Amino acid sequence: MCLFDTPSTELPKPPVPYTTGWRFTAESHNVSAPTLVTGRCCTTSKSDRVERKRMSPVERCIQRPPLPGSKGNDAVSLEVLKLLKGGDGHNSQVFTVRLIASTSQSLPKNGTELVAKIYDPLYFDDDEGYLNPFLCMDQYYTHEANAYEALAEFQGRGIPKYFGSYSLYLPVDSTRKRAVRMILIEHIRGTTMADAKPTLFSQSARQYIMKTIVDLESRIYEKNIWLIDLEPRNILIRSAVDSQPQIVFIDFGDALFNRRRDNYYAMQLNNFLGHYISPLLRWKDAKAKLYAFPNWVDWDWDCWLEVEFAHTVPSITPEMRERWSYKRKDRLS
Repeated sequence: MCLFDTPSTELPKPPVPYTTGWRFTAESHNVSAPTLVTGRCCTTSKSDRVERKRMSPVERCIQRPPLPGSKGNDAVSLEVLKLLKGGDGHNSQVFTVRLIASTSQSLPKNGTELVAKIYDPLYFDDDEGYLNPFLCMDQYYTHEANAYEALAEFQGRGIPKYFGSYSLYLPVDSTRKRAVRMILIEHIRGTTMADAKPTLFSQSARQYIMKTIVDLESRIYEKNIWLIDLEPRNILIRSAVDSQPQIVFIDFGDALFNRRRDNYYAMQLNNFLGHYISPLLRWKDAKAKLYAFPNWVDWDWDCWLEVEFAHTVPSITPEMRERWSYKRKDRLS
């Protein structure tokens, strides 16, 4: 039997509650600090595997509540409108909601359509037991909520507006409930780059898109946040085929703080925290054209980059150039 196989004694999970028309109330929650991120921080241990074999998924959720943080002072009532991503076997449950009522002064008016993202370990894809769903959900929630707060100046122009973090309590039986965390963000209508067809965009439009991505990512990096999961599926194009489409980054569950993971070697590097790092150092060919955006780039990337970001050359120091040298095998960002 494979070490991570689902045990035959495992009890079935209850139906996913996040369905169209479902109404629920959530309480505001003050998120704890971002969890540490190391090489195997979210993988299962031997004791985790024993627990997974002996306990039902629901019972494990009761025994392993999310990181505490602290309770806020507001409550919000919502109605699910449409599932965007979710069901059993997903890293998060994402759906549009209608704001029914709220005690918070920071939320928009009742009736506004928002996006709710719920971090529910019960329906998490744990890769057949290889990943610990509780550690993963704690990481995604604490990193995403803290990233939105740290990037407040970009909300509404580059990233969605953020309307806070919350807790909701789902009934297990007549006497018990389990807690899950949630964030509320602006609902942005658009198409992800992963779903869009690059051939429908002119080269100048695609160049505008890529310049916007590079510039926004670099400004976010200046805030000491490294978006290691910046790929087409996490980038929205707001307008259709246009010479200057609007770009919005989504999904910050894998965002790294202090521009690094929390392992010994990464902590020894000088990341020049708080300093702007020129894209000429961090956005070479291998990072952009050959990795995440091959279908969007059909021009000489390095030459184009040097022209578009020539104005950033004075900001580059010899120490920065050495830190992000492409001759270094230990380049981490």
